[in-house]
This record gives sequence, C-alpha cells and structure tokens, in this order.
Amino acid sequence: MGVYLTVTMLFKINTLEVAVDGEVVQEVGGYSSAEILQALGVHAEENIFSFDPAEKAAALEKQFPLLESIRVVRDYPNTVVVQVTEAVPTYAMQTKSGWLTLSDQFKILACESAQPEELKTLYGGEPVSVTPGDQLTFAAQADPAASDASGSAAASAAVQTDDRLDALNELQAKLEEYGILDDVTRMEFADTDQMAFLYQDR
Repeated sequence: MGVYLTVTMLFKINTLEVAVDGEVVQEVGGYSSAEILQALGVHAEENIFSFDPAEKAAALEKQFPLLESIRVVRDYPNTVVVQVTEAVPTYAMQTKSGWLTLSDQFKILACESAQPEELKTLYGGEPVSVTPGDQLTFAAQADPAASDASGSAAASAAVQTDDRLDALNELQAKLEEYGILDDVTRMEFADTDQMAFLYQDR
C-alpha cells in the first residue's frame, strides 16, 4: 500500500511539451503544440503511468498526418514529451480515389483530386488505403507458383505475397546510395521483376 501511494503521489505530471530534435516547439507541420497536446488526452496532475505511450502515439499519428513519426516519452519524474518529426511531401500517386501525396517514408499525407505539383510520381497499383495518416500498403496477391497442377484454390491461397513496398523501399535506397534520387521524377514498381525509373527525363 505504501509503495502504491508513493508512486501515485511522486509521479504526477506537471509538464507536457512537444519537441522536434530535442527542442521544445510551439508549432510543427502546421499544427500547434496546444492542439497536439489536447489530442494526446493526458493532463497535468495525472499519474505518469496512467497511459500507454505507444497507444497514444499511434492515435496521434492518425490524427496529424503531416507529422512523419510521433513518440510519446515519459521523462521522469513528471514530464511527458511528444517527440515529432515533420513529414516531407515527396511522392504523388494516382489512385481510384484521387491523387495521394506521400512522404519519403511512404506515409499518406493527403488525398486530393488534382495531381500535386513538383513531386516524384509513383506507379505501383491500387493501395489498400488512401486515408491520410496511414502507411502506403498493398493487398497481398496469391503467388501463382503456389498452385498445384490441379489448380487447387487452397494451394494458390496458401502463399500470399506482396513485395511491392519492399521493392520500392529498396529502389529508393539504391537511388539515394548512388546520389541520383533527386533527379528521378518517376518510379514504376507494379511489376517488381521489371521496375523502372525516369532519370533526368530519360
């Protein structure tokens, strides 16, 4: 009982802040620190152990899509820090629902009817979600090699694969490694065996 009371009394939150690269900020990515902290739903005088930081961070990432990554950190004994990284619009991708704006980490930042200007274009098929705040993902496709000679549906469904996002990540990493990513304007990865990119319009 004594231990419980001590923890409850000693670890009351008295400071909540938003930080970028360790620096406390009042605004990031077009959002004010006040609205981020309000959405966090944690208040002064609460116990610092009264919430799950990972759950809070995941909820905030959905609510604030223009932030690339969010971590909620307990800074003992009584401070809670929301560490954020601002997303950088890098790619545009056409879908049935409209044009997606994506970050360099392939997080969906927006879905609009008009093509965003001055962004690299991706061609890779229809994504699972077009919701801002979600990561770009593709539905798994049945591997034709998994079918047996009789064409058994069970066999073909046994192996579900989709390596488009892995292939895209690998292509981006290689282009960056060779120092040519900045001059690439289009990347095609719908067929991971025949990926292509447009470099300096060729």
